[in-house]
Amino acid sequence: MYIKSPSAPKSTKPNRRVISGGQPAARKHHGLFSKETITGGSAPSHGRRISNDPPKKNLPAFTPWKVILASFLIGVCGILYIGHVFNTQQSLSEVQQLENEFNRAQRLYNEQRLAYDRMVGPKEIYQKARERGFVNAGSADQIIYLNP
Repeated sequence: MYIKSPSAPKSTKPNRRVISGGQPAARKHHGLFSKETITGGSAPSHGRRISNDPPKKNLPAFTPWKVILASFLIGVCGILYIGHVFNTQQSLSEVQQLENEFNRAQRLYNEQRLAYDRMVGPKEIYQKARERGFVNAGSADQIIYLNP
Protein backbone atom coordinates (compact mmCIF):
# COMPACT_ATOMS: atom_id res chain seq x y z
CA MET A 1 0.00 0.00 0.00
CA TYR A 2 1.14 3.37 -0.87
CA ILE A 3 0.79 6.19 1.69
CA LYS A 4 0.88 9.79 0.65
CA SER A 5 1.78 12.49 3.13
CA PRO A 6 -0.16 15.72 3.19
CA SER A 7 1.28 18.34 0.87
CA ALA A 8 3.04 21.35 2.30
CA PRO A 9 1.47 24.79 1.62
CA LYS A 10 2.86 26.56 -1.44
CA SER A 11 4.98 29.66 -0.80
CA THR A 12 4.48 31.30 -4.19
CA LYS A 13 2.77 34.61 -4.70
CA PRO A 14 -0.51 34.73 -6.52
CA ASN A 15 -0.58 35.82 -10.16
CA ARG A 16 -1.19 39.56 -10.35
CA ARG A 17 -1.53 39.76 -14.11
CA VAL A 18 -4.91 40.80 -15.38
CA ILE A 19 -6.50 38.09 -17.38
CA SER A 20 -8.76 39.69 -19.95
CA GLY A 21 -9.71 36.87 -22.21
CA GLY A 22 -6.70 36.95 -24.51
CA GLN A 23 -6.82 40.71 -25.22
CA PRO A 24 -4.39 43.34 -23.91
CA ALA A 25 -5.29 44.67 -20.52
CA ALA A 26 -7.54 47.71 -20.48
CA ARG A 27 -4.93 49.76 -18.66
CA LYS A 28 -2.50 49.27 -21.55
CA HIS A 29 -4.83 50.75 -24.16
CA HIS A 30 -3.78 54.18 -25.31
CA GLY A 31 -4.22 56.17 -28.47
CA LEU A 32 -1.54 57.14 -30.91
CA PHE A 33 -1.51 60.77 -29.75
CA SER A 34 -2.09 60.33 -26.03
CA LYS A 35 0.54 61.86 -23.77
CA GLU A 36 -0.30 59.98 -20.59
CA THR A 37 2.03 57.40 -19.22
CA ILE A 38 0.97 53.81 -18.74
CA THR A 39 1.26 53.29 -15.02
CA GLY A 40 -1.72 51.13 -14.23
CA GLY A 41 -3.61 53.85 -12.43
CA SER A 42 -0.86 55.01 -10.11
CA ALA A 43 1.52 57.88 -10.53
CA PRO A 44 5.09 56.85 -11.26
CA SER A 45 7.36 57.52 -8.34
CA HIS A 46 10.77 56.92 -9.98
CA GLY A 47 12.68 57.29 -6.76
CA ARG A 48 10.52 60.00 -5.21
CA ARG A 49 9.22 59.54 -1.75
CA ILE A 50 5.51 59.04 -1.61
CA SER A 51 3.97 61.04 1.18
CA ASN A 52 0.85 59.80 2.89
CA ASP A 53 0.29 63.18 4.57
CA PRO A 54 -2.57 65.29 3.22
CA PRO A 55 -1.37 68.16 0.97
CA LYS A 56 -0.73 71.43 2.72
CA LYS A 57 -2.81 74.43 1.79
CA ASN A 58 -0.57 76.97 -0.01
CA LEU A 59 -1.11 80.70 0.11
CA PRO A 60 -2.00 82.39 -3.19
CA ALA A 61 0.94 83.71 -5.22
CA PHE A 62 -0.65 87.15 -5.64
CA THR A 63 -1.26 88.68 -2.27
CA PRO A 64 -3.00 92.08 -2.04
CA TRP A 65 0.14 93.98 -1.07
CA LYS A 66 1.97 92.54 -4.11
CA VAL A 67 -0.83 93.66 -6.41
CA ILE A 68 -0.85 97.15 -4.86
CA LEU A 69 2.95 97.41 -5.14
CA ALA A 70 2.93 96.22 -8.77
CA SER A 71 0.19 98.68 -9.75
CA PHE A 72 2.04 101.52 -7.99
CA LEU A 73 5.29 100.68 -9.84
CA ILE A 74 3.46 100.46 -13.15
CA GLY A 75 1.84 103.85 -12.47
CA VAL A 76 5.20 105.47 -11.62
CA CYS A 77 6.77 104.04 -14.78
CA GLY A 78 3.83 105.32 -16.83
CA ILE A 79 4.13 108.82 -15.39
CA LEU A 80 7.87 108.85 -16.08
CA TYR A 81 7.28 107.68 -19.65
CA ILE A 82 4.63 110.34 -20.32
CA GLY A 83 6.94 113.05 -18.90
CA HIS A 84 9.75 111.81 -21.13
CA VAL A 85 7.47 111.98 -24.18
CA PHE A 86 6.47 115.59 -23.40
CA ASN A 87 10.11 116.61 -22.85
CA THR A 88 11.09 114.99 -26.14
CA GLN A 89 8.34 116.84 -28.01
CA GLN A 90 9.40 120.14 -26.46
CA SER A 91 13.04 119.50 -27.41
CA LEU A 92 11.97 118.65 -30.96
CA SER A 93 10.04 121.90 -31.30
CA GLU A 94 13.07 123.87 -30.02
CA VAL A 95 15.35 122.10 -32.49
CA GLN A 96 12.96 122.85 -35.36
CA GLN A 97 12.77 126.53 -34.34
CA LEU A 98 16.58 126.79 -34.21
CA GLU A 99 16.82 125.05 -37.58
CA ASN A 100 14.42 127.58 -39.10
CA GLU A 101 16.46 130.47 -37.67
CA PHE A 102 19.66 128.94 -39.05
CA ASN A 103 18.13 128.51 -42.51
CA ARG A 104 16.93 132.14 -42.48
CA ALA A 105 20.39 133.40 -41.45
CA GLN A 106 22.01 131.19 -44.12
CA ARG A 107 19.65 132.61 -46.77
CA LEU A 108 20.43 136.22 -45.72
CA TYR A 109 24.16 135.47 -45.78
CA ASN A 110 23.92 133.99 -49.29
CA GLU A 111 21.98 137.04 -50.52
CA GLN A 112 24.54 139.46 -49.02
CA ARG A 113 27.42 137.41 -50.42
CA LEU A 114 25.88 137.47 -53.89
CA ALA A 115 25.41 141.25 -53.69
CA TYR A 116 29.03 141.70 -52.56
CA ASP A 117 30.35 139.43 -55.33
CA ARG A 118 28.39 141.46 -57.86
CA MET A 119 29.87 144.69 -56.50
CA VAL A 120 33.49 143.53 -56.65
CA GLY A 121 33.16 141.26 -59.66
CA PRO A 122 35.10 141.98 -62.90
CA LYS A 123 32.06 143.30 -64.76
CA GLU A 124 31.41 146.02 -62.22
CA ILE A 125 35.09 146.92 -62.00
CA TYR A 126 35.40 147.24 -65.80
CA GLN A 127 32.26 149.39 -66.00
CA LYS A 128 33.46 151.75 -63.28
CA ALA A 129 36.90 151.98 -64.91
CA ARG A 130 35.36 152.91 -68.29
CA GLU A 131 33.19 155.56 -66.64
CA ARG A 132 36.28 157.20 -65.13
CA GLY A 133 38.13 157.20 -68.42
CA PHE A 134 40.38 154.20 -68.25
CA VAL A 135 41.09 152.29 -71.47
CA ASN A 136 41.17 148.52 -71.65
CA ALA A 137 44.67 147.36 -72.43
CA GLY A 138 43.51 144.11 -73.89
CA SER A 139 44.74 140.72 -72.92
CA ALA A 140 47.93 140.35 -70.95
CA ASP A 141 49.22 137.62 -73.25
CA GLN A 142 50.60 139.96 -75.91
CA ILE A 143 53.74 138.93 -77.69
CA ILE A 144 56.62 141.35 -77.26
CA TYR A 145 59.20 141.49 -80.07
CA LEU A 146 62.68 142.73 -79.18
CA ASN A 147 64.84 144.42 -81.81
CA PRO A 148 68.54 143.42 -81.59
